Amino acid sequence: MQINKISQFKVSVLWSLLVIPFLLISAQAQWWPNPNQNQYPNSGISRFRWEGVVDGTSTVRIRGRRVDVETHSGLPVQRQRFEFSDALPRTNVNVQLVVFDGRDRVRLIQSPRANNDFTAVVRIDDRSGGRDFYSFELRWNDRDYRDDGGGWAGNSPRNSDYVTWRGTVDGESVIRFRSNQAFDQTINGRGINNERYQFSAPLPSREVNVNLSNTNGRGEILIVEQPSRRNNFTTAVMVRDRQSGAGNYSFTLVWPKQNYRDPDHGRWDRRSEYPNDDDRYDRGNGGNGGNGRNGRGVSWSGRVDGRDLIYIRGNELWMDHRDGQPVYDANHSFYSALPNRQSAVTVRQVNGRGNVRVIEQPSPYNNYTAVIQVEDRDNGSDFYNLEIDWQ
Repeated sequence: MQINKISQFKVSVLWSLLVIPFLLISAQAQWWPNPNQNQYPNSGISRFRWEGVVDGTSTVRIRGRRVDVETHSGLPVQRQRFEFSDALPRTNVNVQLVVFDGRDRVRLIQSPRANNDFTAVVRIDDRSGGRDFYSFELRWNDRDYRDDGGGWAGNSPRNSDYVTWRGTVDGESVIRFRSNQAFDQTINGRGINNERYQFSAPLPSREVNVNLSNTNGRGEILIVEQPSRRNNFTTAVMVRDRQSGAGNYSFTLVWPKQNYRDPDHGRWDRRSEYPNDDDRYDRGNGGNGGNGRNGRGVSWSGRVDGRDLIYIRGNELWMDHRDGQPVYDANHSFYSALPNRQSAVTVRQVNGRGNVRVIEQPSPYNNYTAVIQVEDRDNGSDFYNLEIDWQ
């Protein structure tokens, strides 16, 4: 009996020695995407990822690259974030729903079909009282497809270019990509180390939709700025690592090639109706013409003791309390609605002793939502008065 136990122990040790190198190789392959494997990080699967805080019943409607959330009961969805690897195609496609977080029911109630204008609809029912964090992913097979005479080929490498990035992050940093270069900026903490990146082609000097995919890391990774003339065609990615020490991060940014025309791009963007008249576009979206673009967008005031986030979408403003004491005596007034397009949001701190800054710019990936952080670390509360503008 003792001999059999010793033999079993030797076999276990030998098996471990054989398996450990395989695990190390697998971990290394997962950590750094190989651009030569299928020439695209998603390996033939297109994805849409969504997350948010739900209290009640809400539906998420996905069409092309557009996302609309409707609240049927309870409170409006908060802290919404989403990202596409590719637009949902305008054709019948079988969509798979994968739920990651949420205590109650999440289900796909409509798949993209001609009778619903090729829209996927996900319903979230949170019935347990209070709010909870939900996240899910829609997946569909990559396929070659032609629509309206143009070429849509999902993840086909002939239609996409990309840059892969990896490094260690301690705190909060922003990585900016322009042409074939990457530049990092430390917001707080010790910043970035062991940075490596690789371009399949330079980021073009024109406006393109850049998608974030293949993300790895224990914290948050999100696009905060899309390329435009205002930023010299630069894409900015923010990485937030809130845990102690440095964490490993990697991600891939993907954009369409020069000769690629996405039939869904612009289909839902009313700027295509007024390509040379931004003021008219603002008026068409409920704004005040030139005042909506060049004047004050919304004023906000309140007493802050800790850290709070201000979310702005359209003509809606809501708060997300993070730490310290809740905000009180809060008031706001809109002078124009935040347009449903990419905008450069700025904040002017009229009153308040602490730090105020824009931490997320409106883009298609956050449903055109601006996020402003107000941080008061001194003892007691202080009165803040902010003027928030956009162009």
